[in-house]
Amino acid sequence: MRRAPDAEWVLMYRLGLSRKRIAELVRAEPAAVGYHLVIARRQDPGLEAEHRAAAGAVPVAHPSPADLARMDEVITWVLAEGRLPEDRAGDRDERAMARWLSERRREAAQGTLDPA
Repeated sequence: MRRAPDAEWVLMYRLGLSRKRIAELVRAEPAAVGYHLVIARRQDPGLEAEHRAAAGAVPVAHPSPADLARMDEVITWVLAEGRLPEDRAGDRDERAMARWLSERRREAAQGTLDPA
């Protein structure tokens, strides 16, 4: 059970993410996120203005559903295998995960990786 308002959700909202996007990222119901945000807005009257200002800033390309699925796949694979996927592996799926992970590392190094 989360104590309302959830600080992480409020921070995401403050940074311009929508209620729906926050719910997708944290795998929660949008109504639950909305409940937390209502409480947060009552406690901090300036929150809505900060959200609107941040939302109007340069949009960040959010990870696609395919990227989120691949991320879950890589995490599951690493937990099962106890190591990261290798790009020279014999298994085609492992090589694909390694390439995807390599792309995310490149984006992180360039500062273009979505923080979500």
